[in-house]
Amino acid sequence: MKRTLLITLLAVALMGAFTLSIAVAANAPAEDVEIKFPGDKAKYGPMMFSHTQHAAIECEKCHHKMGESDDMTCTNCHNDVSRENKRNPDSFDSAWHARKSEHSCVGCHKAMNQGPTKCNDCHTKK
Repeated sequence: MKRTLLITLLAVALMGAFTLSIAVAANAPAEDVEIKFPGDKAKYGPMMFSHTQHAAIECEKCHHKMGESDDMTCTNCHNDVSRENKRNPDSFDSAWHARKSEHSCVGCHKAMNQGPTKCNDCHTKK
């Protein structure tokens, strides 16, 4: 009896966690998202990001401050666009390019040994 109850409770908990992750993933845009440097000083043209292509990755891997804010746009936290501070963790640049951060595109791609890691793999000149 106790074993059946334990198995049932475990199954319900797992289904709840699975349903929650699907609900969160369902809020991700189905279309590609255009990412461009704020302002008019962009060296490169916009980059397109596909949530669909990254669906197997937990949202928190990139949106590492989930739960602290309802605004999941990267610029909500990574809003320093100055060239002098581009290696600062709060910079717009580091959100995408920090090679040692598992939260940035380049850092994650390097850690997983897959995906683009060179400038022209994602960017086009303006």
